[in-house]
Amino acid sequence: MGGLVATLLLFQTAVPVQASPGSDVFQGFTQHISKQIGQDKQAFAEADTCTAWFYKQMGKKPPTAAQAEKIHFVPISQSDTDSDCAKRYPNGLEEAREAFARTQQRLSFSLTFFQMALVSDGDDDHAYNTQEMEDVLDSFGLPYRSGQSVDQYVSQLIGLFERHRPEVQFPVLMASMQTLMDKGYRLTKADQTALNRELK
Repeated sequence: MGGLVATLLLFQTAVPVQASPGSDVFQGFTQHISKQIGQDKQAFAEADTCTAWFYKQMGKKPPTAAQAEKIHFVPISQSDTDSDCAKRYPNGLEEAREAFARTQQRLSFSLTFFQMALVSDGDDDHAYNTQEMEDVLDSFGLPYRSGQSVDQYVSQLIGLFERHRPEVQFPVLMASMQTLMDKGYRLTKADQTALNRELK
């Protein structure tokens, strides 16, 4: 009997521990998006600063639409503006304006994806339960596989973000959001507070 118990214990310790979706998955997913938001904000700030600088060189004021997003950021220092903008955008104002539009769109996409990640945490407990995990994957047309490790769940969610980010696939993201809304998910006050922190 003792040998059987020992064998069972050995077998149990040999089986890898599997995790259910939880706070580690939610945190891993949202932190990855938050990091990308930081990078997008910096790129947007540089393009915005240089666009304004080129307009100033031409003796014109930049369009007020350049501040439509009202996102707070730290622009490149004034002492670096002249040399940096001329090097970064050798083709001048048009190139800077294109970069501004591109970086603004990418930042908007990352922020919207972050919003989706918050919304899909339906009870605002900063964790994905099995149903929430299943719903967020289903909203992108993907199956939920139970019994995966935390890293596997996180990688699966991050993969969704990274797969659609390069081409800024807003239609796919908005369709996912609509699917979640149809299931009763909503942007809560707590979600909005968390989203506002990313805008600072």
